[in-house]
Amino acid sequence: MSDPYGYQQQPQPAYAAPPTVPAERPKTLTYAVTGMWIGGLLSIVSTVFLFTMDTAEMKSLMVTEMEKQPTYDPSVFDAQEMADVVVPIIQIGGAFFGVIALGVWIWMAVMNGKGRNWARITATVLGALSLAGSLSSVANIAGNAALGGATMPMPAASVALSVLDPLLVIAILVLLWVAPSSAYFSAVGAARRQQRTGYYAG
Repeated sequence: MSDPYGYQQQPQPAYAAPPTVPAERPKTLTYAVTGMWIGGLLSIVSTVFLFTMDTAEMKSLMVTEMEKQPTYDPSVFDAQEMADVVVPIIQIGGAFFGVIALGVWIWMAVMNGKGRNWARITATVLGALSLAGSLSSVANIAGNAALGGATMPMPAASVALSVLDPLLVIAILVLLWVAPSSAYFSAVGAARRQQRTGYYAG
């Protein structure tokens, strides 16, 4: 039956269903997220070590290191008094940054696990800064040791953690950017964009 007014119904454009969020994330991303939870655990362990170390021994070692310096002048400052002030500051500061590190690890683990690409970029930036800080610390310690300068005494467990942490960061960053992980982040991002804007033309 024709339209008496001469109007013709225009064909509606075909729409395709929006992409769905992948049901299962790749193992590479799962390993990266697991590594982040391990990083959070290591931050807790590092903080615990700070408060379980023998404070008297730390102060004694610090005093010994300061007194060995050729520029040390007991008339200017007392090494023991300095150690009594510095060691608690190190412990409190370490605990503060340990809590922050734990929060960041958890935040990154959850958001990257959800496939948020901004979280992957954030984790990469933070990881790069962490690696730069680790390399700088190692370089400073090595330089001071070579020149006979003072170095903060570190227990073996802390040394092991300082080596393990950058290796863990490198592994996580590699896993975040390999092809399967990148494909998952792209798929999740596309699905979320389409869910915000509605169906898209096929």
